[in-house]
Amino acid sequence: MALRLLTYNVRYATLDTGENAWERRRDGVASLIGFHDPDVVCLQEVWQDQLDDLRERLPGYEWAFERTSSGEHTPVGYRDERFTALETEILSLSETPADLHAMDWGTTVPRVTTAVRLSESDADETFAVANVHLDHDSSTARERGASLLADRFGDRTDPTVVAGDFNCTPGASPYRELTTTAGFRDARDVAAAPHGPEATYNDFEAPQQGRRLDHVFLDEGLDVERFGVLTDRDDRGLYPSDHFAVLAEFEFPA
Repeated sequence: MALRLLTYNVRYATLDTGENAWERRRDGVASLIGFHDPDVVCLQEVWQDQLDDLRERLPGYEWAFERTSSGEHTPVGYRDERFTALETEILSLSETPADLHAMDWGTTVPRVTTAVRLSESDADETFAVANVHLDHDSSTARERGASLLADRFGDRTDPTVVAGDFNCTPGASPYRELTTTAGFRDARDVAAAPHGPEATYNDFEAPQQGRRLDHVFLDEGLDVERFGVLTDRDDRGLYPSDHFAVLAEFEFPA
């Protein structure tokens, strides 16, 4: 079974005015996602009105999410004609994983992971996808959050993909927690010919050297067919977000 997954930090709607306001970016965000036609989408920094805008522009996806007290969603979208959700889990990255409003370890907003176990409608294949947004400010929160994820997915039985904005670069402690302790592989590192720049953060201007913050981690048994950091611009000639979308296509074992 082949699967195309896209992860994209679309930036909060409330942070910008002028040319970077959400109302001017939303069509470009939706166009990028629609053009690359992923089977599964992981989004970060999504408010309810942003998700409503994208759902309107991207029919054919079912969305799993839970809003936190900050207003942010960390949704997983999946093709509803192809997949059925068997189980959805929203995990707080905190001392109390069941409390979606908890803020620990120096975070200023709640951080959650949305994990979905999916089944392909025409086959017996099952797999899991987890969408992650680690804290941007607290290194302790990133480390503890990654440790919690490693514990949660360390004894996984389904093929699993963990993707999102980890706010850390390769070699940092959270990255090592997932690639060493949890045994995941970085899709970029195992792809034969990665496409696009190494940096995934652009600050609405250009790839920011050394800022590879968005990652796709996957199990040992999954073969990476394609990997790309997508530098698409919208019809204004601008980047639709301050992060680039990351696309990975992989094959499940027969």
